[in-house]
Amino acid sequence: MPAYNEPRDLEKYILHGVLIAGGLIFSFPFMWMVGTSMKVQREMSVEELEIAPDTPRPQVISPWIDERQFKITKSPDGMPREVWNQALPELEEKIKEKIAGWQPRTPGAYGLSPGARNLEHYSGEMLQGVMKTLAARISDEARKAAFVAERKRNPRVEQSGPFSEASIEVGAEAVVRDGVRLADDELLSNTFDQMYRRFCLAGMRFRTTSRQVSTEPGKEWSVQEGDVKLFKRTERSTTFQEVHYDFTKSASARFVFPNENMPEFKEEVERIYLSFRGDSSWANAAVYVTFKGDLYMTENSIELYEREWQELQLRWPWQESDSMEPQTWNTLQKIGAAPAGSGFSVMMEVVRNTKPGAWKDKILRNYYLVFREVPFLRYILTSVALSILNIVLAIFSCTLAAYAFARLQWPGRNLCFALMLATMMIPGQVTMIPGFLIHKHLGWYNTLLPLWVHSAFGSAFFIFLLRQFFKTIPQDLEDAARIDGCGFFRIYWHVMMPLVKPTIATIAIFTFMGVWNNFMGPLIYLNDERLFPLAIGLFKFSLRSGGDVGLMMAGSFLMTLPIIVLFFFAQRYFIQGISLTGMKG
Repeated sequence: MPAYNEPRDLEKYILHGVLIAGGLIFSFPFMWMVGTSMKVQREMSVEELEIAPDTPRPQVISPWIDERQFKITKSPDGMPREVWNQALPELEEKIKEKIAGWQPRTPGAYGLSPGARNLEHYSGEMLQGVMKTLAARISDEARKAAFVAERKRNPRVEQSGPFSEASIEVGAEAVVRDGVRLADDELLSNTFDQMYRRFCLAGMRFRTTSRQVSTEPGKEWSVQEGDVKLFKRTERSTTFQEVHYDFTKSASARFVFPNENMPEFKEEVERIYLSFRGDSSWANAAVYVTFKGDLYMTENSIELYEREWQELQLRWPWQESDSMEPQTWNTLQKIGAAPAGSGFSVMMEVVRNTKPGAWKDKILRNYYLVFREVPFLRYILTSVALSILNIVLAIFSCTLAAYAFARLQWPGRNLCFALMLATMMIPGQVTMIPGFLIHKHLGWYNTLLPLWVHSAFGSAFFIFLLRQFFKTIPQDLEDAARIDGCGFFRIYWHVMMPLVKPTIATIAIFTFMGVWNNFMGPLIYLNDERLFPLAIGLFKFSLRSGGDVGLMMAGSFLMTLPIIVLFFFAQRYFIQGISLTGMKG
């Protein structure tokens, strides 16, 4: 049994601990990218960095109160912590009294208490929301009250303290007084509105072939199926219907617009615009349209994950669209014949979602939008094609040239090899403009040729790498093959190539990473978006996405994933090719 060596074992544990800690540190950006790719836009505006996305919470009853709307209130900026801690209990009590005497202006029931207004249900979260707003709105006079009181006693006191008990008491009274003043009816209403989740339907707009936009004034949605009630409301001069549904008895609800079949338009309807407000319930919705005796359904499901107003654009399947245009609409697909006697009507169906289903929808949402907003699949296929062409041509040209430099004897071999190595010392910025002019005069501008033809002429670094490996192969193998009647090319193909597989794998990995991440080349030589590879396509997408970090991280993860997979599967060849190059065997 081997003896226990404490210093050596301790060194091993420390080394493994350092490696694990380093791996976790360097994997943090990747974990953040993956977690952010699953977040919706509103999760980006948080005060603290969070890696994991929020848990989706499918609802059975809506409207409902979101208890996660407001975070714990911190001490206001510019106010001594002792003053805030002194004022907090009394201020909270007075705000609770105001909330208890205030009634939300909402129709019907809401939340988890059907048929009643449950103060206990929303008062806690509302208190937190009001306190969070007050912490940002407390006046400068109230913030500095303790400092002013202390300065009368001690003129040399700094604004951050320390303060006496009497000064802290004066500051706390000023904070409470100012907070009670600010907590008016408007603040209470705005706070409740932020945590009150409701699904709302507004009127519809229709655009005809002559570009005329038509509305149906006076017409409203009506319930066709389900335990649902509609309440008419008006906010900020906008009239809509608030939907109250209960999925405990039936798992879906249907609404039809309008109450009766709409009259046929004199012109053909080209587009339909439907406005709605989500309730963050992650319920799935679909829109059905009856038109000219046919029944159509939205091609893509609609998740009610947002809590702001949205306008859904519907288009017919026969309408042509540019494949490079962002697909910001939902296409209607024909699913059969419409019921007999039905004219032009629109129906919306909302179906309850499960927690696993909500997680699936949230995880895949940004990835689905990436492929819908831009031709991401086209970018990927272009990058894959360029990678394959560059890898094949680089391997063939570099191995052939390296074999000639390492194993063949010809006049000027060492001089040519030195000149080839000298090209590695020329910065790429020097040859950028001359290279562009040459390709432009060849007629290769705005084509993919400049991005792969160069690989057919080899790479100085890869040729050097292979030459060093070829020189390690024993001369006896080449002599034996020559005795058997093999020529130079057969020796190269059947003897040398199988022996340099680790280095070839290294070249393939380096070439793939270079082509896959190549941004400057496509930026210089390409102008047609249909030819964009993934790197510049992702840059174009970041400009279109309007700063949606979740969408950009989803696209970045899709671009990073092939490199990670390739490294894990080919790391053995990669390490072997690097470690063996230049070694004599």
